[in-house]
Amino acid sequence: MRKQSEIKDNIQNRDRIHVVMFFLSILFMVLGGFILAWIIKIQATYTVDPRVIGLFRPVEQKHVEQPVRGKILATDGRPLAISAPLYDLYMDCTVRKKDYAEDGKDSLERAWKAKARELARYLSAEFKDRSADEYAGMILGGRQKGSRYLRLQRNLDLTTIQRVKTFPLFKEGPYTGGIIVNEHEERIYPYDSLARRVIGYVKEQNRIGLESSFDAVLHGTEGYEWRRVTDNKRWIRDLDSTSVKVEDGADIRTTLNIDFQDIADKALRAQINANEDIRAGICIIMEAKTGAIRAMVNLSRGATPQTVLWERENLALREVGEQGSVMKTVTLLSVVEDGYVKSLEQTIPTNNGLVPKYNQDVHILDYQRETGRRAISVMHGFEISSNYVFAYLAENYYGKQPQELFDHIYSYRLGEAFDFDITGLGKPVVNRPGTAGWSGTTLGTTAYGYGISVTPLHVATFYNGIANKGRMMKPYLVESIEKDGKVVKQFVPSALNESICSAATADTVTRALRAVVNSGTATRLKGAKLPVCGKTGTARVVLSPEERKGSRDPYQDALGQRKNQGTFVGFFPADAPKYTILVTVYSYASHKSFYGGTLPALAVREIVDKIYALDSDWRPQLRRTAHVPDMKTEEK
Repeated sequence: MRKQSEIKDNIQNRDRIHVVMFFLSILFMVLGGFILAWIIKIQATYTVDPRVIGLFRPVEQKHVEQPVRGKILATDGRPLAISAPLYDLYMDCTVRKKDYAEDGKDSLERAWKAKARELARYLSAEFKDRSADEYAGMILGGRQKGSRYLRLQRNLDLTTIQRVKTFPLFKEGPYTGGIIVNEHEERIYPYDSLARRVIGYVKEQNRIGLESSFDAVLHGTEGYEWRRVTDNKRWIRDLDSTSVKVEDGADIRTTLNIDFQDIADKALRAQINANEDIRAGICIIMEAKTGAIRAMVNLSRGATPQTVLWERENLALREVGEQGSVMKTVTLLSVVEDGYVKSLEQTIPTNNGLVPKYNQDVHILDYQRETGRRAISVMHGFEISSNYVFAYLAENYYGKQPQELFDHIYSYRLGEAFDFDITGLGKPVVNRPGTAGWSGTTLGTTAYGYGISVTPLHVATFYNGIANKGRMMKPYLVESIEKDGKVVKQFVPSALNESICSAATADTVTRALRAVVNSGTATRLKGAKLPVCGKTGTARVVLSPEERKGSRDPYQDALGQRKNQGTFVGFFPADAPKYTILVTVYSYASHKSFYGGTLPALAVREIVDKIYALDSDWRPQLRRTAHVPDMKTEEK
């Protein structure tokens, strides 16, 4: 009986254990499921507080290294634009002030101030912009006010900053002397304003010139690396992080001859400064065989003659306007090439200077009165720049098919903009047949220089084609891209039009251009040290509605004042052209007139004479057999 009771108790105990184990299993399963769900939630949604991460992970910082901008070089390698490190000098005037005050070390504070006065004397002697007392007042006043960043000088070179670091107080370093030196890169132009509109610049809101067009080449590629701070608060490179090596910018070598640029700048500046009615002037010198631009000057004043003459805008590229009589060469080249004029001595009737529908040419009346003749040669009409002669040629030979003349104009690339190394070349405007600007007199006015608007660079390029026997070269400014002194890309001369005319036609027109200098409107160039041929031109400038002040005449204001431009364009030496040259001056609104045979021709003569003296190909050479005097000295 007792045994049965024990068996029963054991069974009951076992059952209780099973029940307990069952409920514990359920409990652990629920807890396990809860823990698993919590882990999944953490993995999916939880983010660690960055402040907590900072306690366990070393501080890192991305350090970006800027590339050194490439140089812009003249054709001979002289630098036109370079980047160099410059330094700004600041001072923490509060260094050790608190330490000296807490320890009651008045003697140390007095010693520091004495050194500061000595430093002031050195700064005054070095920079000569303030007296020693003024510098001392700045430093000691800054110490009293608690100035921690007192600016003393800006844009110092390395040699100067190294010398400054040896001055009293500063030589004790930043923690006692308070010296602070900040380095930054500055673009430097060794030749100041020469060719500044060609060289250009890159700023946040404005980009111009070669600096802009070749910015991607000059800039280079930024580099970066991650740095971390050590226990002693020093930044070192984090070798476990990625980095990109900085790549400095490449250099560009231009076609500019800086000596030619200087000569042209001074000659043009002298002519503009001598006449307060001139607001601006430009000069282009182009190599005949290649189209390389050897000089491009753009000088202009502001709104009044009293403003400084400076390279404010690139008029050579952007100023689209009617060019006047220099465009008569376009007509002459066309009628000779087409065979309508077989000889420059070919004559046409004078007709008292009248072509139906056109204004009378008083130059023809003067010619008739002086010579008694009733016919004039094409050559002489070109020499005296007769509007009548060229309106007559256009109407007589192209009147029934005016498009023929305009086809020539487009083949001379005068009807469109072409690619150039600097962006912003103006787009010509041509009032050709079928356009809104076409009228019964457009053909004749186009023939003598109106009705077609182009830039000075277009004109120079056209004349350069004549100088090059009919092969019109594309103007260019950049010869090569270089890296570490090695050429990585070479730009070669190319033609805009392989043949705008035959070599014979080019020779005929060159003879006419030579006559303009010898006996026509450009005699101021007669006797230059190199023979020059070319054409003068004077044109009225279209005024803006604001400038007209209510006048209906597009060329003059309500007071009858006009803006004029005068041009000379040609090439030299005439018998074997090496350079094409164009000079244009622009006037303020006035009652005066300006002609291409005056100021522009005078500037061209000075430029030609100085280039002659500069270029070894033309300078007189000493004979190898020249006698060298015996220069013996007496023995002592």
